[in-house]
Amino acid sequence: MTEQMWIVILPSLVTGLITYAATKTTNKTNLAETNIKNATQLYQKYEELNKGLEAKVDRLEHQIEIMKTKYEKEIAFYQSEVERLEDENEELTTKLINIENELGKLKGGI
Repeated sequence: MTEQMWIVILPSLVTGLITYAATKTTNKTNLAETNIKNATQLYQKYEELNKGLEAKVDRLEHQIEIMKTKYEKEIAFYQSEVERLEDENEELTTKLINIENELGKLKGGI
């Protein structure tokens, strides 16, 4: 009876081990393929996001250059206005001092 049992058990055991090994190898292969597929998808998504961000950065840099040019022109204009007004203020101050001196002379002479 033990021989009959081994005759039934041994082929079943060998078949089971072969099936287990094949399934394990298949699972490893499927897992590797899935990992590669996921990594590829993630990299493609990364590239897509990176290109989008690069385009946004380029647009922002262009807008910054436009604003910089605009404000540099405005600063130059207002600096020239300040200088002109300082000169005008100095001229008016000198005229006021001269008028006050003349007024003092007229009051002193009366």
